[in-house]
Amino acid sequence: MYESHWLTYLLDATDPGPGQAPPQVGDALELRLLRNGREIEAWRLDGQRLGRLPPAETVLLSGRLAEDPAWRQGRITALVPRPLQGGARIHVRIGTA
Repeated sequence: MYESHWLTYLLDATDPGPGQAPPQVGDALELRLLRNGREIEAWRLDGQRLGRLPPAETVLLSGRLAEDPAWRQGRITALVPRPLQGGARIHVRIGTA
């Protein structure tokens, strides 16, 4: 039996573009399979690219995202400050619950 959700974080977090609000906890997101499922990117519903899932999670989740559209939806659960690198690491919850 599969889990009903997955907690992970995003690599390559991007800064908002002109006129776009910064990501907030609770924001809905869409996961997109790229490169035949070898990469998964997260996008906010307003069209802002947020980042990509780590490679290990991509391997584990790409099949599930391809099979079940409910797994292509998620929410930002935390923005963890990164003092040395600047910005924040975006934590997300994806899945059916």
